[in-house]
Amino acid sequence: MTAAISSGALSSRGDGSAPTASGGGGAAGLVATSALSDAAAEDEGRAAMDWADATGVQPAPEGSRYAPEEPVTRGDVALALHRFAGSPVVPLGTTPALLTDLGEDPERAAALLWLHGRGALWGDASLRVHPERTATRDGTATMLTALLRPALAGAGWDVPDDATLPHPVEPWSARAAARWLGAAGIAPGLSAGSEGAGEESTTRGDLALCLHRADAVIASALS
Repeated sequence: MTAAISSGALSSRGDGSAPTASGGGGAAGLVATSALSDAAAEDEGRAAMDWADATGVQPAPEGSRYAPEEPVTRGDVALALHRFAGSPVVPLGTTPALLTDLGEDPERAAALLWLHGRGALWGDASLRVHPERTATRDGTATMLTALLRPALAGAGWDVPDDATLPHPVEPWSARAAARWLGAAGIAPGLSAGSEGAGEESTTRGDLALCLHRADAVIASALS
């Protein structure tokens, strides 16, 4: 666990300037003993869930029950990523209505707009981003890569293309995003290993593990 959520890097625009770490919401030693009743034995997955719960990036929904196998929605992913970045302020009252299905929850609406503004979440022809839909592995990989890769590149860190793309794929495809995350050590589980794997659901456990690893990668890039 890093001294704080290092993802203030995500608050930079990825314009080549070095990102700076924000306070984010975490602190070293936040979790001394896991209180989660449905986490597995002491392993990386459990540490990630403890971290996500303690920092508030993705808290347990029911007290001591983390529900790691529960699928997340696109809105859930957006909310976790926004919190991971330190919850940058989005002035909802003065921001143009760029999307038509933000919903009534202001925190979730801010997260969706923030991701949209960073090019990580796009609307369809009706300007809908469908936050209620289950997040697929491909969709999650695309959002993660759109946020993390520019921020890390701004710190002078990236995975060489030959390591990221061992086989030819479209550069901006979901598969390319998943392979970059895998090569970066952030989300090897999101890399499509078989036909149709990218359409599988992302779970709460998957998301916690990805963000916990991303926090460590960002901290390393900033050090």
